[in-house]
Amino acid sequence: MVELLRFLARSAPRNFAFATVFGVLGGALGAGLIVVVNEGLRSNGVIPASLPWLFAVVVVASVTTRTVAQAIVHRVSHRSIVRLRRDLIDAMLGARLRRVEEVGQASVYSALADDVVLVANALPGIPLVIAGAAFVTVTLVYLLVVSPLVGLATAIAIALGVALYLAWSVRGTRHLTAARIEQDALFTAFKEVTEGVKELKLNAERRRLIAGRMLDRTAEVHRRESVTGLTLFLGAGASGQLVFYALLGVLMFGPLGLPWEVVSGTVLVLLFAVSSLDAVLTWVPTLAKGAVALEGMRGRAAALSEGVDEGAAPVTGAFAAWDRISYEGIHHTYPGPRNERFVLGPLDFTLERGEVVLISGPNGSGKTTLAKLVTGLYLPEEGRIAVDGTPVDEVHLAEFRSLFSAIYADFQVFETLVGLPGAGDADRVQHYLERLQLADRVRLRPDGTWSTTKLSTGQRKRLALVCVLLEDRDICLFDEWAADQDPVFKEVFYRELLPELKQRGKTVVAITHDDRYFGAGDRLLRIENGRIEGARTYEPSC
Repeated sequence: MVELLRFLARSAPRNFAFATVFGVLGGALGAGLIVVVNEGLRSNGVIPASLPWLFAVVVVASVTTRTVAQAIVHRVSHRSIVRLRRDLIDAMLGARLRRVEEVGQASVYSALADDVVLVANALPGIPLVIAGAAFVTVTLVYLLVVSPLVGLATAIAIALGVALYLAWSVRGTRHLTAARIEQDALFTAFKEVTEGVKELKLNAERRRLIAGRMLDRTAEVHRRESVTGLTLFLGAGASGQLVFYALLGVLMFGPLGLPWEVVSGTVLVLLFAVSSLDAVLTWVPTLAKGAVALEGMRGRAAALSEGVDEGAAPVTGAFAAWDRISYEGIHHTYPGPRNERFVLGPLDFTLERGEVVLISGPNGSGKTTLAKLVTGLYLPEEGRIAVDGTPVDEVHLAEFRSLFSAIYADFQVFETLVGLPGAGDADRVQHYLERLQLADRVRLRPDGTWSTTKLSTGQRKRLALVCVLLEDRDICLFDEWAADQDPVFKEVFYRELLPELKQRGKTVVAITHDDRYFGAGDRLLRIENGRIEGARTYEPSC
């Protein structure tokens, strides 16, 4: 809960201060209401004329202050959740691609989809906890005034209850944290099963084993840890209640020798205190899960921030009139199983303005990794990238990336065209849709969104190509774009689109297995085992 309090306090200090003040007032006035009731009962039927008015004022003030405190927290919490979610997204977008891949997209999605909900559900309970603490404090002061012995006994009971609560809750938090870790594994399993549904439908035994191991086992561990943690928090609440009820038993039946008037008044006050404590304790498991979720989101953001992507810097226009990009002795290393490493490089090659370069090679040779190096998504661990002799460093990385449009192997088609230079030209968009035979399946809405992106893989790649053409950048990179196209569109891609892009002065880098179309490029680079094993230059007429 402390982390949740800090989160709210940092998100909106002024509003949090107001919520705290109103929460304390609400709790104190609630305790004052019990004092008024107790004084009325002790009057033996001779009720002072001012007492009903005082009762009415305290009731209205208590309800109002509690309601205002919760309303403020609701407002602040929802705004803070929006900011928290955005901070995590910004951390992912601002991290180096390799760091995002190491943290895992499923882990980030788990935080965005589930942790945010847990935090949002927990924050409204904070005013009630604050009010409950104020209620107990005012009640304790009142009991000390009525009877120092009773007040001291109550203070001892509170201290014992808090100690028991902490002993239980520490263990409960440990289990909830373990459940949070399993949740990441569960989201990873969900992702793999949903994306691999076609493969699993072909193999019933593999489907049974994977569903059993990845889903059932992980889900069972998550369930067990969650239930154990929440049960421990229930035990924490129950132990506090037992201490208070034990105090009531001692006051009513113990040999303290207190006047019955003091005992009856004290028991009434403590019963209301137990009721208030019970209302607070019902929020404790929710608050605990929210605190663990908040820590999980912060952990993801912190992990992502360990690899800041310098490519987020503003574009300066330094490479607008480039002629040649040189990749000089570049290396990139991938960790593998059993401490093995896959090394891409050293690689030496260039890209010239207005040429078509094809890259081929067997699977696993490093072509997709090379695509990320070419576009600056990965930075070489050794060697350098230079544009007309100017090294691509942290200052120039964003400018370098702005030269490229790309369709990677694991490409994404966004539902909106926002941010694309040609998005507002409806005629141009329609022309590309017709050219790529998508006009009968997709249309551009007036708000700049596609009518659908639920297409076949080949059609989605063509829609991604429309976006690349609209973006109109100097260099186009295609990672196996034609692999999912029918023969007609393979022919269109290699024989029509690539020459057209070249005529417009674009540089094209295309990773391909289509050896019958190798002549469509000006140069062919062959990659094997992370090295350029061969290069071939074709005549311009080809």
